[in-house]
Amino acid sequence: MWTLFTVACRNVLRNRRRTALTLAALVVGVGITVIVHGFVNGMKRGIVVQFVTAATGAVQVHHAGYVKNVLSTPLSLDVPADDAFLSRVSHVEGVTAVAPRLQFSGTMSVGDESLFFTALGLDPEREQAVCPRRALTRLPGSTFKEDADLLLAESLSSAVGLHPGTEAVLLAADRDGALNAEAAKMSGTLLALGPGEARFGQVSLAMAQRLLRMEGRATELAVSVKDLDRAPEVAGRLRAELGPEYEVHTWDEVAPVAKDAMERMGNLSSTVTTVFLVLMLLGVANTSLMTVLERTREIGTMMAVGVRRSWIAALFLAEAAVMGLLGAAGGALVGMAVVAHLGRKGLSFVPMGAKGVIPIEVHPAMPPGELALLVAVAVVGAALFSLYPAWRASRLRPVQALAGN
Repeated sequence: MWTLFTVACRNVLRNRRRTALTLAALVVGVGITVIVHGFVNGMKRGIVVQFVTAATGAVQVHHAGYVKNVLSTPLSLDVPADDAFLSRVSHVEGVTAVAPRLQFSGTMSVGDESLFFTALGLDPEREQAVCPRRALTRLPGSTFKEDADLLLAESLSSAVGLHPGTEAVLLAADRDGALNAEAAKMSGTLLALGPGEARFGQVSLAMAQRLLRMEGRATELAVSVKDLDRAPEVAGRLRAELGPEYEVHTWDEVAPVAKDAMERMGNLSSTVTTVFLVLMLLGVANTSLMTVLERTREIGTMMAVGVRRSWIAALFLAEAAVMGLLGAAGGALVGMAVVAHLGRKGLSFVPMGAKGVIPIEVHPAMPPGELALLVAVAVVGAALFSLYPAWRASRLRPVQALAGN
């Protein structure tokens, strides 16, 4: 085996110009694949971090059945939001903070105009502990400290010409269907996390509880955890602690938009990887075939002195594998250098066609396991794509090969 490898390395270096061109193609192909894969990994992680730290929290607790009926904002499926219950949740292993929220729908009256909107009642201090990046969704100059503060989505506020300081009256029906009102003052505007949040607002939890006659209650509890990768484990402990009356979901179960975006990014990465790998491996196959055609007499001589056909085929496969290994290693080094630089620097990315949406912070990354797998695929693929040239070399007849035919 070592002799075969040594001879293969020597043969690869015989035609240095052709080998250099083939290796350059491999380096470029593998390098671009690593960069694209690293960017997609960073993008997927950025989407997760953005939704978890700016909106959902790592885990959410609801009354049983709430999530299935969330579009109708069922106020009757509420959960306790008193200190005793919040303390019970926060003492579960792995939980770092808990924030109660109250989601509801209603209308807002400003002068002679009325418009429908969906709002989320938040406790500013507790929310900051669970979702520290939520403040990034507010445009500069926006505040959310006072009990009567109202934040509206940028598209919603601009549609009716609202500006900070505008007074409004919020109208909403409580659990018994009675209509209640609360005075509010617009204190800023919000950027959306993604498309579909055009009619969204935020108010203080205290105001929402008064408006809906739900003091000490909430519709959901957002929970932050020590290690995001262990969120499912923490969710399991919360289910065991709270019992069947409550349902516990991880961030990906309550944010299908983020999950779908990650799946699309994964599909894109797979497509790009496949295209570049196939193109560069076709180059390896072409080089192997040209090598066979040029070394016909050499192959005939080897057969004439008793070299087995299987050894000849193995030699050409080994030469392709050596080129694949050298090219993949070089491409991996170049790609990782670019990924490491971009990972330290970071990128700000806004989804195509999206306006009024906060940008996603992307830090490209390439785990060692994925990098090793990519190099292995390139090496094995180079050998597989050279099967036909190797087979053709092993099928030559000694007499014809010695004659150069």
